[in-house]
Amino acid sequence: MGLFRKAKTPTPRPIDPDLARADAALAGLNAEMAARLISLASKTGQIEPLIEAVEAMSKANALFTHSSITEDHVRIQKALGDTLLKIGRKENDRRALEASIPAYRGAITVASMLGSSQLRSSSKKNLALAHNLLGHDPVADISSPFAA
Repeated sequence: MGLFRKAKTPTPRPIDPDLARADAALAGLNAEMAARLISLASKTGQIEPLIEAVEAMSKANALFTHSSITEDHVRIQKALGDTLLKIGRKENDRRALEASIPAYRGAITVASMLGSSQLRSSSKKNLALAHNLLGHDPVADISSPFAA
């Protein structure tokens, strides 16, 4: 029967080289801003710069292409998540734990793009730990917004 129709695959638009260069430059600036925020956090001992660094890396990830992203970005995001998770556990800081989640998700996404299974696996484990510490059970409900 004709219940299912084959969907037309949209034809990919050619990428404007100027736009690609601008995106790469903007992504690099966001990654640089994240690095400076991490440095600021290490000097001040505050978590706000770390949370801002997670947001900057998230913006950078949205602009990177498969060919321009590196494993360093995975390591930075995982390190951000690890630091926030450690602070959250040590100081019982819910904001730090909540901020670790997008850092780990970004690391998982980029590690998957790059085929880095070890970084992906360790980020997934720590993401699950952050969820558990927040009282979420990502396995309980597959439709949960907290599912990994």
